[in-house]
Amino acid sequence: MKQRKRVVEQPGPRLTKAMKRKTVIFVVALIVIFAYLIVQLFTLQVLQHDYWQQKAVAQQLSDVEISANRGQIYDSNMSVLALTREVYTIVMASKYINREETRNKIADDLSVMLDLDRNTLYEQTKDKNSQYRIIKKKVDRPLADKFIAWVNENYYGSVFHVVVDYKREYPLGNLLSTVMGFVGTDNVAREGLELKYDELLSGVPGRMVIAQNTSGDRLPVSLEYEYTVDAEDGHSLVLTVDQYIQQVTEKYLTETLEQYNATNRGCAIVMDVDTCAVLAMATKGDYDPNNYMEIADPTVAEQIALLTGDEQAEALVAARQKQYRNKALDFYEPGSVFKTFTAAMGLEEGLVAENTMFYCGNSITVADRTIRCWIYPRGHGQISFRDAIANSCNPSFVNLGGKIGAKRFSKYYVGFGFTNRTGIDLLGEPAVSSSLYYDPATMTPVNVAASSIGQTFKVTPLQMATALCAVANGGYLMQPYIVQQVLDGDGEVVSNTEPTVKRQVISSDTSARLCAMLENAVSGGAIKNAYISGYRVGGKTGTAQKTETRPEDIKDEDKVKVIASFGGIAPADDPEVVVLVMIDEPSVKSGGTVAAPLAKKILKDILPYLGIEPNYTEEEIAGLDRSVPQVTGNKVSVAATTLGNASLNYKTVGKGNTVVRQIPANGTTIPKNGTVWLYTDDSDLQMAKVPDFTGKTVAQVNQTAKAAGINVVLSGISTTGGVASASHQSTAAGEEIPKGTVVTVEFTYSDSIF
Repeated sequence: MKQRKRVVEQPGPRLTKAMKRKTVIFVVALIVIFAYLIVQLFTLQVLQHDYWQQKAVAQQLSDVEISANRGQIYDSNMSVLALTREVYTIVMASKYINREETRNKIADDLSVMLDLDRNTLYEQTKDKNSQYRIIKKKVDRPLADKFIAWVNENYYGSVFHVVVDYKREYPLGNLLSTVMGFVGTDNVAREGLELKYDELLSGVPGRMVIAQNTSGDRLPVSLEYEYTVDAEDGHSLVLTVDQYIQQVTEKYLTETLEQYNATNRGCAIVMDVDTCAVLAMATKGDYDPNNYMEIADPTVAEQIALLTGDEQAEALVAARQKQYRNKALDFYEPGSVFKTFTAAMGLEEGLVAENTMFYCGNSITVADRTIRCWIYPRGHGQISFRDAIANSCNPSFVNLGGKIGAKRFSKYYVGFGFTNRTGIDLLGEPAVSSSLYYDPATMTPVNVAASSIGQTFKVTPLQMATALCAVANGGYLMQPYIVQQVLDGDGEVVSNTEPTVKRQVISSDTSARLCAMLENAVSGGAIKNAYISGYRVGGKTGTAQKTETRPEDIKDEDKVKVIASFGGIAPADDPEVVVLVMIDEPSVKSGGTVAAPLAKKILKDILPYLGIEPNYTEEEIAGLDRSVPQVTGNKVSVAATTLGNASLNYKTVGKGNTVVRQIPANGTTIPKNGTVWLYTDDSDLQMAKVPDFTGKTVAQVNQTAKAAGINVVLSGISTTGGVASASHQSTAAGEEIPKGTVVTVEFTYSDSIF
């Protein structure tokens, strides 16, 4: 038997301690790594689930903000002053444009359809990183519909989408623009009420979410107007401003600025006496908020166009800021209108009464300063306080100011609100610094004297109008306001402004007595240019030199710039409205000539509109104009009797016996003893050339009109007499009109200075 070879196994390598240690470390490391991964997975999948889910969603969704529908702004009668119209923004996602042919078609078609630069649009289509590029804003609905049809026709739904947007519009253009402000093309409020109430008006934006697939294509691929989260409409404002009163105020303010070539704009405020609600607040020159970047003054625009570079850019900014500015909030020296408040101080303190006598020799000296009366070198002589107000006698008021003294003057100055903002709900009302008025502790007799006639300190037109309301309403200083209500998107009232009394400054007795004296100043004093037949208007004029623009070396008074103003109350026997007008740097340096007629025109139109009935005196009734009766179709003899009974004359043209045509027509207003032309056949109209009445007296105008065969209605004539001259006529001189036609001639009095 064959013996097997015995195989002996060789022992394997034995693990050393070092190797064992490495093995343990490796195993532990694996355990730690696995434990870390488990913790991370738990954190990601459980603890941070919501966060990463939002990240994942964000990669699949494009979130676009949708503008809210801005609230409207209404006048007090719910006429729309500012509205928001729906427009559209076109957005392109060029990262999804992959073909050159597509790029060229988009550039070719849309450059024409949307009025875009073809080359610029083509370059934009090549941007592979852009998912949201605005290519056209403020697109109107018809064009947006055309664009959508084009997109759907070409299956470009993954490339384009349309976002609903809004465009602010002001249907009445310039009306109330310096109060309203405007919203820019970027939908950002920039000025006025738009900015003041922006948080309420702007609403809450919505969101539009665009879904994408894994390839980045938008889902779905058809294009429509779309919302995911609706925007929340803004609230609307209802103002205290009455559109009609605002239009009347702006119309006559513009006419006055042009007539007297005022170089630094002007403003006018109409307020409700009892509440201090603003019925109108006008500044001219202003601007059209629909084209707010445009310089409204053509002369200024031409001057800026001649400039270049930084100089032109700076001039543009300055011009825009000036036309945006509400002048009713700017400081100025009030002049003699402030004598109203000096009078209130004296009456309230018992220092003066209606029949208290003063002496005006033509000037008065206080310390080392001589203050002249405006009629210098003449003087008023012995004059009652009532007549001192009516004739704006400087020495009388300086004398009264001395009796009042610095301490009492300052008390009432504060009481009437001149040391603080009025607090009206408008942006831009400036802070009142102590440099604008005198500290009673350091106020000298000369300071008191100058202040008593409205010089050497500054207030705003709004402060003056507010204080005049206190004079007229029984002495109560009110909080002025311009927003009456805030409405929600459903038209429900969110808030309503109630009149707020700050304090009583003077007694009701002082108020009534002062209103009566102010009415006397208009109906029987030097302020005839504010007189309105049938209405008791009270008021005071002002002509203040602009001391800050007057170099010390100017000796020629004609070169000194002034501010002409008037503060009026109507009806003075039962006040309902206050009117404050201010014309900055007119060519005629007279508040009585420039500002008083402006206030009169405003009041003459708005008082009947407000339902305030005229109350004529017997003298006024005797001089009233007549309404032409209907005599067409009557026998000439009957027509003659009818016209005679109406205190009207007549002339006949033709050979017939029956009136077939009359000029003026039935219902036309003509003066007493005016002439009606009666045509008794088809004879040609008798024509007359309108004379130039400018500068003529009442008698001269009547004589010239009669010779020409036309009728004239005389406006601005006071029953108390005085020298008036024609300043404006409704039909231009030289124009051919039928005989008998009525031309209105406006008169102003040259004896009304301060």
